[in-house]
Amino acid sequence: MTPHELNLHVQAYKERLQREDKERLTLAYLTAYFGRVKKMPDLKKLLGAEQTSSKKKVQTPEQMLRTVQALNAAMGGKVVKKPTEDSK
Repeated sequence: MTPHELNLHVQAYKERLQREDKERLTLAYLTAYFGRVKKMPDLKKLLGAEQTSSKKKVQTPEQMLRTVQALNAAMGGKVVKKPTEDSK
């Protein structure tokens, strides 16, 4: 393992520990919160909010092309067209 690879592993380990700490803090906060509320929120509603935000819209090929063209123009890209069979 090279020093660079070791550094990458150390950084990934550090990020994982930070993510786990954040999850534990969130769990402790929510545990304390739910212990104090008089009426529990609906679990399906709590879990459903997360699931609905991750749904992806299905795009047609034309919509994808327009999106890519808009991003290309916004980032200052050039339009490069493939040569056709007639121009060869």
